[in-house]
Amino acid sequence: MNLEKSRNAEYKKCAALLSLLVGLDADTEERVCGCFQNMGINNFFLHLESLELGLSQETYEKLKSLRIIIEVFGEERGQA
Repeated sequence: MNLEKSRNAEYKKCAALLSLLVGLDADTEERVCGCFQNMGINNFFLHLESLELGLSQETYEKLKSLRIIIEVFGEERGQA
């Protein structure tokens, strides 16, 4: 499997996990996966507010909370 296919498979897994965590429907999960593929996961969370995903305010708040958790763990590992 080439690198791009492998990366896209991982993005799909991440989008599915994110969907379970915040309660996304299948269509939104696919849009999120497309965002991951186009911009990467870090940029997805960095530009979350500017993305037009049609999410509820509650879902955006959950995603922002996840972004903070990712940032904290990234800083602890020296990656942020």
